[in-house]
Amino acid sequence: MKNIFSSISRFLFAYSKFIVMVTMISTLSTVAHSSEATYLECNDRYYKLTGVYLESNYNVRTKKFKNKQEVSTYGVNYIWLKYGSKINRNSGEFISSSGKKICILKKISFLNLPILNQEGKLF
Repeated sequence: MKNIFSSISRFLFAYSKFIVMVTMISTLSTVAHSSEATYLECNDRYYKLTGVYLESNYNVRTKKFKNKQEVSTYGVNYIWLKYGSKINRNSGEFISSSGKKICILKKISFLNLPILNQEGKLF
């Protein structure tokens, strides 16, 4: 009797650990994002277009973009951003939600982003 009880308890304990492990792994929200991004330049402004966001306001010291605007859909001719603004994929025009042309975006590489001056502060 003692042997049967210990076998059943070990069996239940082992399977309960397995079930807890599977439920914990399945509840973790892991999202796969592409590490590749398209860097864009518009006059003196820089943008980073990923699969999910259009990031702007590049900080030279931290080498990060501060503002994010969500991409709602990728169309054949336009990339639609949240709140109505869009990017023309053929000409590179960045158009606001009111239909006003903001600027023309040009594709650049990551190495063409501005870097911090090594000289330091003058004053």
